[in-house]
Amino acid sequence: MAGSRWRAGWAAAAVAAVVAAALAAPAGATVIGQERYSGTDDFSFAECGTTFDVLGSFGGHVRFRVDRGGQAFYVTDAFSFEDVVTNRATGKWFVVRGHGVFNEIKATLVSGNVYEFVAVEAGQPFVLEDAEGNVIVRDRGVIRHRALFDTLGDGMPGAILITEFEPVVHGPHPAFADDFPFCDIALGLTT
Repeated sequence: MAGSRWRAGWAAAAVAAVVAAALAAPAGATVIGQERYSGTDDFSFAECGTTFDVLGSFGGHVRFRVDRGGQAFYVTDAFSFEDVVTNRATGKWFVVRGHGVFNEIKATLVSGNVYEFVAVEAGQPFVLEDAEGNVIVRDRGVIRHRALFDTLGDGMPGAILITEFEPVVHGPHPAFADDFPFCDIALGLTT
């Protein structure tokens, strides 16, 4: 669950960026903005019969582009993060970190204002290490994403997600699996 939780959190941020704007798009796209970002995070979650406290940091560089028609907005996000996850009951901890690039590479008009976007996520988006720095789980490789968005036809960043298709995974991504044993790993490292 947590592997997908971290990925889902990152994916939500990526989808928000996808919906909001664009870069590294096909030839003919125009850069409309770019920025660096960084920050910290502090949250807790209850799972596996205990509560985990998380202290994290994140950062990256995002670029935005728009296609010649002014309706499809692309994003490229080079990101990294590191979270220290502590079992509140025991004080023992582990680290979840990752880095990669999320790159929208293509937008194809389907009909009206509906576009099919293709994006590639490459890197090591999820690495789980014990307190001594030993890697327990590492996702690496490439994931190809496809989704349909209604761009609303207003020439502005922002769109409505219609549907996401099953991603195509290349390379080992054990934390991406629905049956990822987060509780077994987390409790094994912190009890």
